[in-house]
Order: sequence, then structure tokens, then C-alpha cells
Amino acid sequence: MYKAIILAILFVVVLSCNNATSNNANKYIYLSHTRIDANDGVYNKVYDIDFSKYKMTLLGGDLALNSFANPEITAHLDSLFNFKSPTTLWSIGNHDKTSLKKFYQYTGKQKYNAFQRDDITFISLDSQDSLSSIVGKQKRFLFSVLDSLETKSVVLMSHKLIFMNNHPLLDSKIKDVCNGRKGDCYHCHNVNNFQEEIYPKLLQLKNKGKQVIWIGGDLGYRTSEFEYKDDAGIVFLGNGLWYKKDWNKVLIFSKPEYAPLEYEFVHIDSLLNK
Repeated sequence: MYKAIILAILFVVVLSCNNATSNNANKYIYLSHTRIDANDGVYNKVYDIDFSKYKMTLLGGDLALNSFANPEITAHLDSLFNFKSPTTLWSIGNHDKTSLKKFYQYTGKQKYNAFQRDDITFISLDSQDSLSSIVGKQKRFLFSVLDSLETKSVVLMSHKLIFMNNHPLLDSKIKDVCNGRKGDCYHCHNVNNFQEEIYPKLLQLKNKGKQVIWIGGDLGYRTSEFEYKDDAGIVFLGNGLWYKKDWNKVLIFSKPEYAPLEYEFVHIDSLLNK
């Protein structure tokens, strides 16, 4: 009988430890397309999110109607997202157009950059730089980071879902998923070099046992979430808000100490301070 009691106590202790690990997992928040139709703020529900609860704030672009139109709107966004924090990363969209000088002035970062924590490398890219292609200095930067990757996981962020173009299964879904149509314009999902040049690098990492996740932020009008895992196990996600819709979700990532990075799409209402 005593043996049974001891085993029962051990089971409760182990269960409690497992729950503690899950509850104490590092959390990171991703949201995108927070803009509204006036350049005086963002989607009202964003103001009720406590970003201090998350170890990373990941922004997928199109934060305001014109995020750098004047100092007032940029300062307003900064007051919400704390741009100069090393744990705030911003993959800029077509509504965030600005010079490198001004972007650096407000963020202290280049338009493409990387940050490591909790055995994860977070990489923010500028898909507006060459109309959806990753080329030149940005490509050299990206390849340098990927070639020297020491973390077990890598999360890559671009505003446009550049991984959908010319993909045998995803290309036809652009019109049903993305805010910008497939085409040749500044806000479009343009023909790009992802499949030919960028994807092989990701596949190399996956074959080395790395966890690879790519997120695009140009969603909101047609859907708030997109998820695709290819045959190699590389995960492609899309997420975005549109203040006129009720389907709005954000991405919450969690990193248990001894497990891969996890993610879920969560309705924004569940995150609001009551």
C-alpha cells in the first residue's frame, strides 16, 4: 500500500513539473497589418495587449497607413512597440516605406537584421527592397547568418509571403490568402528568387536537423491565418489583422526548455487586458 502511495506522489510531482515547464515556456508574439484607414493610430484592440508578457515582439509590417508619414505617427507606433528594443523586430511592408536613414533613426537597426535568444535565431527581412526578391547585400547577409547558424531553430520574417510565388501548390492560393495580388507592383506579390535561391538554403538547414519557420505578414483582408508544412518539414506561416473583420488572430510562439519551438494562432480577443 505504501508503495502505491509513493508511486502516486511521484506521478503528481512529475505531472506538476511538466505543467510548470509548459507554463513557464518562453513566449513570443507575432502580429502584422495593424493599420487602419486613417493615419492616426492602429487597430484598437492592439492597445489592450500587454507586450511586456512576451520575450519577443515580432512585427510583420504595415503597422500604420503610412508608418513614416510624419513624426507623430511614427512616435505613436514606437510608444506601442518599442522599436529600439533589441527584442522588437519589424519586417517592413509597403505601408512602412522609408529611407534606411530614417528607419535606423527610429529603430537603431538595419532594415534586415537578426537576433538570437533561447536557442532561436530570429531574422527580419525587407521584402520591399527589390519587389519581393532577396538580393544583393540583403542576400549576402541572410546567407551569412544561415551559414553560421548555431541555434537549433530559425524564424525568418518577411512582409510578403514570397514563398508562395511559383510554388507548385501555393502559387494559386495567393489570390485567396494574401492582401496583395500576384502581379508587378509595389504592393503585389511579385515574381521573385525564393524558390531558386532562398529555399535551397533553408533545405540545407533542415537536413542538418534545424527547425525552420518562415512567416509572412501580408494577411488580414481575406484571412488572418495561413499554415503550410512541406514534405521536408519546413513550416510556412502567414498572419495579419484587418480591423473591419472579426476573425483577427495573432501568432503566439512558445519555447519549452527542452523542446522545439511551438506556435498557435490565437484570437486577439483572448489576449486583451480585461
